[in-house]
Amino acid sequence: MFTSKACTATCVLDGKPVTLTFFPDSTLLRITDANGHCMRETRWPAPWRTLLATLREFSGHEARDQLSTLLDSFPATSKLSREHASALA
Repeated sequence: MFTSKACTATCVLDGKPVTLTFFPDSTLLRITDANGHCMRETRWPAPWRTLLATLREFSGHEARDQLSTLLDSFPATSKLSREHASALA
């Protein structure tokens, strides 16, 4: 069985150093603080390179609450839409 390798990057969001770990096979994005504590876990519906490009875009702006803005702009698929999609399959 093929297991994809996690993609990892360290950056500063909201003035705090964080580590982003993205698992392309499951689209899971985990954001941890400098101590390794999970701050947020969500689904990122785009490729890793898109996430990196988006982070570069945010680093050029004076955005407040960058992490929330970033993740809220790409909402995870809701449970209702997943159930609807599985009902159609």
